[in-house]
Amino acid sequence: MNNYDFSTLNDKEFEQIAKDLLNAKYKLGLQAFKVGKDKGIDLRFSTPKNNNSLVAQVKHYVGSGFPQLKHTLVAKELPKISKLKPDRYIVVTSLPLSATQKDEIKTELTPFILSSNDIFGQEDLNGILTEFKEIEKSYFKLWFSSITVLTAVINNAIEGRTKYMLERIKEKIPFYVVTKKLDDANKILQKEKLLLITGQPGIGKTTLAEIILFDRAKNGFKIYKVENITEAEDVISLNPEEKQLFYFDDFLGANYFEIINAQKTETQLTSFVERVKNTPNKYLILTTRTVILNHAIEKYEKISHSRLANQQFEIKLTDYNKFEKALIFYNHLYFQKVREELLDSVIAGKFYNTVIQHKNYTPRIIEFITEKSRIEKLTSSTYLQFILNNLNNPKEIWRYSFNNQIDYLDKCLLVTLFTFENDIFESTLTAAFESRLLYEKTEHNQIINTDQFNESVKILLNGFILSNLYNSSPPVREFTFINPSLTDFLIGYVNDSYPERKSIISSIIYVEQLSRFNPDKKIIPLEKELQILIRDKIAKSKLQILESTKKNFTENKRIAIILETLCRYCNLTNIDTLLLSHFEKLSFKESWSSILQKIEYVLLNIGDAPQTFKFIKDNFIEIIEKMMYSISEPRNASQIPTLFDKYEHDYEDYLENTEDGTQNVLSMIESVLQSSEDDMRSQHEDDIKDIDVVSELYDEIQTLEQDLVADLFPNTSIDYDFNVSMDYRYWEKKVEENIHKSETESSKFDDYDEDYYRESLYESRSEDNAIDDLFTKAD
Repeated sequence: MNNYDFSTLNDKEFEQIAKDLLNAKYKLGLQAFKVGKDKGIDLRFSTPKNNNSLVAQVKHYVGSGFPQLKHTLVAKELPKISKLKPDRYIVVTSLPLSATQKDEIKTELTPFILSSNDIFGQEDLNGILTEFKEIEKSYFKLWFSSITVLTAVINNAIEGRTKYMLERIKEKIPFYVVTKKLDDANKILQKEKLLLITGQPGIGKTTLAEIILFDRAKNGFKIYKVENITEAEDVISLNPEEKQLFYFDDFLGANYFEIINAQKTETQLTSFVERVKNTPNKYLILTTRTVILNHAIEKYEKISHSRLANQQFEIKLTDYNKFEKALIFYNHLYFQKVREELLDSVIAGKFYNTVIQHKNYTPRIIEFITEKSRIEKLTSSTYLQFILNNLNNPKEIWRYSFNNQIDYLDKCLLVTLFTFENDIFESTLTAAFESRLLYEKTEHNQIINTDQFNESVKILLNGFILSNLYNSSPPVREFTFINPSLTDFLIGYVNDSYPERKSIISSIIYVEQLSRFNPDKKIIPLEKELQILIRDKIAKSKLQILESTKKNFTENKRIAIILETLCRYCNLTNIDTLLLSHFEKLSFKESWSSILQKIEYVLLNIGDAPQTFKFIKDNFIEIIEKMMYSISEPRNASQIPTLFDKYEHDYEDYLENTEDGTQNVLSMIESVLQSSEDDMRSQHEDDIKDIDVVSELYDEIQTLEQDLVADLFPNTSIDYDFNVSMDYRYWEKKVEENIHKSETESSKFDDYDEDYYRESLYESRSEDNAIDDLFTKAD
C-alpha cells in the first residue's frame, strides 16, 4: 500500500484530494464549500430536506499530533456541528489515526458521526489512493511525500554532489506549482533527448529542471549533476538499457569563458550532445540565461550550428497565469510557516493581488520575501513595505540582508566566496578567507576570533550559502551561494566600491580569484593601482594556481597562465621585465596544444613591453612554428598573418623564401580541415539518415578550406590535396545503418508520457474568485 504523509500538499490541495477520494470511493457527490465561510463545513452534500445532509470537515495537520486535532474538533467544530445538524458528519485528516483514537473522536462528536468508519486518517486515504490510480497520478507533488519514493530518488543519485542536490530538491517540492511548462518540457526531453531551458534570472529555469530530475529519478533514472562535459563523458554508460540523465546547470554562466575560449571545448560539448542523442535511454538537461545563450550562438560557430541553437525551451513570465503566480506565493507563505500577523497583513485588503500583478514578479522574489530568517523581525506594516521594496527594486533584494543582518567579517567571507566562480572546496575557501582576515587585521584593525571561519559559516549557512559534505575518504565539504541572485548583487556591490575591490585584490592568493575582474566580461573595473598589486604578487610568487594540483599539469602550463594573467589583468602597468623572465622559461620541447590559446592571447595583447617584444621578435619563427604545429581550429589559423605583421616579420617572405614555410602553413590547414571533419563525423555519423545532408556538411568543409587558403595564401595560387573528401561508400553504408537502427531500436527508448498539468485548475470558479478563495483563511 502507499505510504504518503501528504506533507507536500498545502491545506487547500489536501482538501481537494480528500473530496476527490471520498467521491470516487463512496459516490458521495461532495462539493467544496468556500474556504473561510464554512461555519464548520469544508465539503458537503445537500438533499431537498437538508442542505447539510452530509458534512465533511478536512484537517491537514502536518507536524501536529492527535491531541491538537481532538481539541480543535471538540472546542471549535462541535458547536458549529450542533447548529448545522447534519444527518451524517465525516472527519478527514492527514494524521495517522489508530482505532482507539477514531473511537475517541466518534464518542466526542456523537450523534453526528454515525460510525468510526466515517473518520478517515492517513492510512485510510492511502488505501483509497491504491484503488484510484488516476487520482494518485493527478496530484504531482503527492508522489514526493512517500518515504518509498524519496528513498528510491535519493538512491538514484550517483555521487555526493548529485545526492546533495536531490536532497535539496526534496525540500523544494512543496513549494512547486505544476504548470503546462512541465508537460511541455517533458515531451521535448523525451523526443529530442536534449532539453535546454533558457530564460531571464529568477524565472524558474533551475526549478523546472530540478523537478524533472526528481521525477525521472522516481522512475528509475540514474541522475548525474555535472559541472563540465568531461565529467559526463567519464560516466556515460555503453549499456543502452541503463537509464541516465545528465544535468548541467547554468552551463554558459560560470563556465562561459572556459567554454568559449578553451580549445576544442565547443566540439566537446556539441559532440556529447550528439552522443546522448544517439544512445538509447540517455538524456541531457542544460540551463542558461537567454542573453548568454544568444551571445554564444551569435559568436561561436560550432554552438550556432549545433542542436543547442535551435532547441532551446524558454520560460517567460507570461507563461504563468495569475492563479499560478498566486499559488506560488501562497505555497511559500504556507510552507515557510510565515507567522499569522504577517500572513494577515498580506490577506487584508487583498494585498496579494498587488504582489501577483506586479510587473517585476518572479518566483525568485517570492522565495526571497517569504524566507523566514529575513522576515522574522518584521511587523505587519514593515513586512508589506519590505515586499514592495523588493518588487520595485528586484536587483536590490539582497541589500537589506547584507547590510543589516550579518557582521562585517561575515560579509568578508561572502565576498571571498564570490571571488571563486564555481563551487569551492572548504580547504581552498578557508585558505583564501584566512588571507582576507590577515588583511583586515593589518589594514583595518579588525579583531579576529580564532575560529572566525566556522563562526561566519554558521551565520551564513542556509541564509546566504550552502554546504555539501561528500562521503569521500577523507570527507570533503564544498560551499556555494544559496541563490544566483546573490552573485548578481555582489557584482553590483563590488562594482560600486573601490575600497572593496582593493581589499579583494590585496588579499587574494589564487589566480582563479581574478576571474571576476576579467576585462573581456566588462563587469568589474580593475584600476591601475589594483593591477600593480596583482603584478607585485606575481613577482613575489604570492599567487597560487588551483589547477596546478591536477594530474598532467606542466611547468609550461604554469608559465602560460602567469603570462596570460599579466597581460589580461596588468595591462596598465609596466610588466615588461616580469613578462620576459617568464617567456624565457617556456620550453619548446613540450607540446603547446594545452597552452596555445593562452600564448596566442599573450602575443596579441602584449602591450608596451619592448624587451619582451624584442625577445619574441628575435625568436618569432620558432614560436610561430611551435604554435602552427598545435593549431586545429580555424580562428587560430587565421591569426597567423596578423602575428607576423605584429612582430615585424614578412609573412609572404616566410612562405616564399624559407625552406619549410609554405609546407608548414599547408600542414596547419590540413590539420584544421582534418579536425573539422573529425568533429563532423563525431557529431553526425551515428544519426545521419540522408546522403544529401552529408554532402552539405562536406560542402561546408570545402568552404572552410577555400576561406583558409584565401586568408593564408592571399597572393599565391595553391594546388594542394588536403586529403579531406567525402567517402560516398562509407557514408552510404552509415546512412543505411542509421535508418535501420532507428527503426529497430526505437522500442528500446524509455516511454515517458506523463501529463501532470490539470486544465480545470480552479474548476467552475473565475480566476479572481479562485485566488481570493486561496488566500481566505479557514475559520
